[in-house]
Amino acid sequence: MEKEIKIITKNWGQINPNQIADYIAVGGYISLEKFIKEMTPALALEEIKLSGLCGRGGAGFPTGMKLESVQKEKSKEKYFICNLDESEPGTYKDRSIVDCDPHMLLEGIIIEALIVGACKAFIYVNGNYQKQIAILERVVGQAQEKNFLGEKILGSKYNLEIEIFVGAGAYICGEETALINSIEGNRGEPKLRPPFPTQVGLFGKPTAVNNAETIANIPWIIARGGKKYATIGSKKSPGTKLFIINGSVKNPAVFEAPLGTKLSTLIDEYAGGVQKGKEFWFAQVGGSSGRLVLKKDLNMKLEYDREAKVSLGSGAILVIDKTVDIHELLLSWMSFFRRESCGKCVPCREGTFRLWEIAKRLQDGEISERDVIAIKDILWTLNNTTFCPLGKFAATAFGDAINNFQKEIYRLSK
Repeated sequence: MEKEIKIITKNWGQINPNQIADYIAVGGYISLEKFIKEMTPALALEEIKLSGLCGRGGAGFPTGMKLESVQKEKSKEKYFICNLDESEPGTYKDRSIVDCDPHMLLEGIIIEALIVGACKAFIYVNGNYQKQIAILERVVGQAQEKNFLGEKILGSKYNLEIEIFVGAGAYICGEETALINSIEGNRGEPKLRPPFPTQVGLFGKPTAVNNAETIANIPWIIARGGKKYATIGSKKSPGTKLFIINGSVKNPAVFEAPLGTKLSTLIDEYAGGVQKGKEFWFAQVGGSSGRLVLKKDLNMKLEYDREAKVSLGSGAILVIDKTVDIHELLLSWMSFFRRESCGKCVPCREGTFRLWEIAKRLQDGEISERDVIAIKDILWTLNNTTFCPLGKFAATAFGDAINNFQKEIYRLSK
């Protein structure tokens, strides 16, 4: 295993996450103090740009570029939103941050909000996460008592209010424009862009939206510098990543590893390899919307690169062995996407439903030649005509399975 580097998980299991005193004792809120006493928002932004940090929610957009877009807007009213919706099956990295080190996340939120010039920040939390909501309410109160939040933070000119907004648990609300719609009290549906949220976002004002894992990197970058952060991981995507490894492995868990780590290393060294007595079949990388990786491709490096064959996405890795029923897996994927399609556009609303119907027939062994032809048409439609990426996500794993496992799926004889 490569030399262990811990940025986000360094305090996990070492401190009581519910006590602000424990976080302060290990250097917590020093980055916020440094920002307020030694830096300007422009200087702090420069450090984030130097770091090369990109979004950890799935898209991998450069964090510094997004913050800069909001910072340079002249509006007197701006907002910052922490995206903690995390509604994809098998993905629980953001919840783990809240469970194990919530003050690190809160410190990152405060710094980023002040960098862009926001006086109000929201933490958008999936409504199913009652435990995490209670933790966040507690730590926000503790931070206010210590004057890390509120008016004239640490005796400075900065003011910031943080509101915890509880969403309804919809997967589509992980998309930032749908998330903004939800906070505004509208249906959780994506908006047409441009304008982008960085110019016209929450309540029509410039808004920065970052994933919780992305934000948790900020205190480290401010404390140690962007150049040092850029030396970790790969050149294309610096830093570490939280990988959630589940399925047929010996030690399923959340692991922090440098970006650019090989998939085989994550499975064999971090997660302990495939369970005894089971044979590796394929791995799904990036959650339910992720690509399927066969044994021959396990040496690929996982990083945020638009030219990569496999998108890293949320960092969830599901390891599948040969005892798994591929029909159950297909039905599971399509049950999720059919349920979570917001219904705004016909191709996604109808396409996910039709694939779900076909997946049920595949499971029952009632597939027809007409269905085989329809699958190709539906997958093309989802990939090319939907309003937002959810349709494309719904088609990804299903399409890979059809391309690679026709014999098993269609129950063809050898």
